[in-house]
Amino acid sequence: MTSDLFMTRRVLFSVRLLVALAVLLGFCGSVGQAQFAGGGGQGGGNQGQGGGNQGNVGGIAIDAAGVVTPAFEKETTARLNQKRQEALAAEHLSKDVNVSSPLRKVSLVRLEKASREFADQKKHVPVEMQFLAGLQRIDYVFVYPDTGDLVIAGPAEGFAPNVIGRVLGTSTGRPPLRLDDLIVALRTVPRESLIGCSIDPTQQGLARFNDYVNRNSFATTTAVIQQRFREMAQAMGTQDVSVFGVPADSHFASVLVEADYRMKLMSVGLERPRIPKWKSHLELIGSGGNTLQRWWFTPLYDAFRQSEDGNAFQISGQRVQLMSQSEQVSASGKRSAAAMQAQSIEKFAKQFTERYADVAEVSPIFAELQNIIDLAILAALFEKERLPQRAGWSMELFMDEAQTPLATGNSPSKVASVCNYRRAGSNIVGLVGGGVTISPHRLLRRVSFERQGNRELESSVRESVPPTELKTWWWD
Repeated sequence: MTSDLFMTRRVLFSVRLLVALAVLLGFCGSVGQAQFAGGGGQGGGNQGQGGGNQGNVGGIAIDAAGVVTPAFEKETTARLNQKRQEALAAEHLSKDVNVSSPLRKVSLVRLEKASREFADQKKHVPVEMQFLAGLQRIDYVFVYPDTGDLVIAGPAEGFAPNVIGRVLGTSTGRPPLRLDDLIVALRTVPRESLIGCSIDPTQQGLARFNDYVNRNSFATTTAVIQQRFREMAQAMGTQDVSVFGVPADSHFASVLVEADYRMKLMSVGLERPRIPKWKSHLELIGSGGNTLQRWWFTPLYDAFRQSEDGNAFQISGQRVQLMSQSEQVSASGKRSAAAMQAQSIEKFAKQFTERYADVAEVSPIFAELQNIIDLAILAALFEKERLPQRAGWSMELFMDEAQTPLATGNSPSKVASVCNYRRAGSNIVGLVGGGVTISPHRLLRRVSFERQGNRELESSVRESVPPTELKTWWWD
């Protein structure tokens, strides 16, 4: 039986009658049960929500037909359960991992070696390995050619699953980086120029939507107007979900789709982040405002700092920004860029970008989007600067899909259209267009690499040398 290295499982985990969902990686065959920790008899997966890891991926559910629906309502109470998460982490993580660290270092070379031991023995990988010892962001990359090591570093803390199974830091509520996402990035970035997803209405649906609006634009009662908005969503029908550059059935892809989908729900006011003075796009448009819009996420980084010897890099910046474009639709349903950009669309994109940290704090999926963009940029940096080659690291195990097949879930393909309205202006807002686009190689060509005045970085290089007596793959 082939060892399913990094096999992802969604399992029930019960401690003191508190039940939470966990997404776990295992190094065993497909019949094995991967556990966050003990919990005998509950390793059968989340059968109530689609069976195994197939149905629920964080804040969205994807059924066997690929239809995406929200599954994040209970997550709004996640921070109220911090004490429970702290208890889970204290009981099931090692004491060394379950502490906050401003700069935790992870040797990717040693991590792969440790992974091979579990693969050969067909054992489950520990959760510390699955979630990279709680690392929450990549701030530094160090290569040590003399000792053959390649290290990433950033803030870290203990972690545990929240009420819907999303694994989060116990004090910050920020999700840790995932090993399976790292492997997807290492495998796909070198051969793909563009990674991302798109959620778009069909041409036929837009034509039906356009026809409905033209036939029902006369004044009427409030009750009839409310009914019209429900019928508008039905007229547009389902929208197509497409994933490109990464496997559509991977966790990496599910993050792309969920972030895009939930941003669109926020835009029409059907999901409201708990942020003071936040305004949906619906609240920003005036009477008779634009009805069709397109928003999409792209990377956003500051200049990279690089040591003079080229062996260290410091990465900073917000990681993500929201872009916008007004659209117009012909009678046949064909989309094209509008001649003028609506101010309300620009305002919503600017608000989302400027307050991204606030959004990511209350809706962790947007922090996960930052994480996978970090990993994609890391893989592009490896290729641009030939860092694995300089460390003498072949990435043989991680790159071998036969030895390390990643577990799969349902691939997203469809999502229902939604409409919302604001009574004051009776504005129509359709959930139309957008997505996430990540072009790691293009970003690295455009971003500047500063090599002067980096004394702090040079000091970090010296302080982050893997200890000679080190027996693990990470340290503080």
